[in-house]
Amino acid sequence: MTTEPMIRSTSFGVNVHVVLSGDVTFVVDTGLTSRQGDVSTFFARVDPDFVVLTHHHPDHVGNARALWETRGYRIVAPRGDAAYLTGERPRPVLPLPVIGKILGRAPLVPRAALDLVGDGDDVAGWTVIALPGHTPGQIGLLKDGVLIAGDAVGSRRGAATLPPKFLNEHQEDARRTVRKIANLEAREVHVGHGRVLRGDAVTTLADKLGV
Repeated sequence: MTTEPMIRSTSFGVNVHVVLSGDVTFVVDTGLTSRQGDVSTFFARVDPDFVVLTHHHPDHVGNARALWETRGYRIVAPRGDAAYLTGERPRPVLPLPVIGKILGRAPLVPRAALDLVGDGDDVAGWTVIALPGHTPGQIGLLKDGVLIAGDAVGSRRGAATLPPKFLNEHQEDARRTVRKIANLEAREVHVGHGRVLRGDAVTTLADKLGV
């Protein structure tokens, strides 16, 4: 009999997922830097075994460095976004006056803090799934019909949505990734923004996009 993972989500500008899987607890994404105090309290209460980052955007990685420095958490991160996380490559500036630069800021994470993973790797019994488009290296995690999908799709009133074009670094890859998720036939899709989706909601979006 398959034991389903348990996921609890709390928003700190982005959904931060606590995953209870067997005897391992880990947290996916870390919220905005502006919520550092709340995030620190949250992590002290949960005390996960490690942290996973789905992609390099600041709302997802804003507290990663602080959590590594203050609590020593191992930071599992996508290999394809590593250069953005460490500062070896500058993050693309969002095409929004003033606020684009602000939203593009997040403390850089030292390479020594990162445990890099890619498509097909195993993370505590979860399979890493490459979900490129929103960022080049975005990853998700799949287990027992449950997918944690980062910002590959969003959720609005139970419907799956594609992030706005200006937020996707590679729009066509982002579109193709929606079909990739649909083909996984996941029962649940946990996203970075909005409520958990049914898998068929992603299939509906893929059909609508014609991918």
